[in-house]
Formats: sequence, C-alpha cells, structure tokens
Amino acid sequence: MPGEKVVIVSRHEATINLLKSKYPGAEVVSHITNPAEYSNCLIIGNLPINMIADLIKNGNRFVLVALNVPPELRGKELGEEELKKYMKLYEIKSLELEEFRI
Repeated sequence: MPGEKVVIVSRHEATINLLKSKYPGAEVVSHITNPAEYSNCLIIGNLPINMIADLIKNGNRFVLVALNVPPELRGKELGEEELKKYMKLYEIKSLELEEFRI
C-alpha cells in the first residue's frame, strides 16, 4: 500500500540490491528479534514461520523471498541476474499456527 513502511530482512547483498531497486526507501535489517516492534509495515524476507505469524497478527504484510535454485548452484553466492531467474516472492495473507505438543 502506498505510504507503508517497507522493511527488507536479509544479509544477502544481491537480494538487498534487487529489492531496494523496487523499494528504494526500504529499511534493511539483518534479522528481527522482536516482531512486536513492527506494525503496519510491508516486510519482505525469509523468517521462521512462527515469526511470520506474529508479524501478520501485528497488522503487517509479509512477503516471503523463496529461491528455487538448481542443485548445482546451491551453496554458491548468486548475483542479481541469477536471483531474478530463481527468486519468487509470495505474499502470505493469513497464517494460523497452533502449538503441537508431544
């Protein structure tokens, strides 16, 4: 939505550069430790599913950065052109988790 704060959660330089080309005013953080510190933001990254659920509950939009990298490129540093080829973004609109006890 226009005017919402955008937060990119990543330590990967090519991912940050690619996303910053679309969201030049975005704040970049390497991790989120307290989801309660964020509300009404667009958060883009790859986080643990329970943290994603908390962020959504706090009124944030969350976009997952997913990579479908072929086996021969796994573990290698990808550049922006390779990222464009293998990266997909998925907005998670709702997520309900219930603790499972054993």
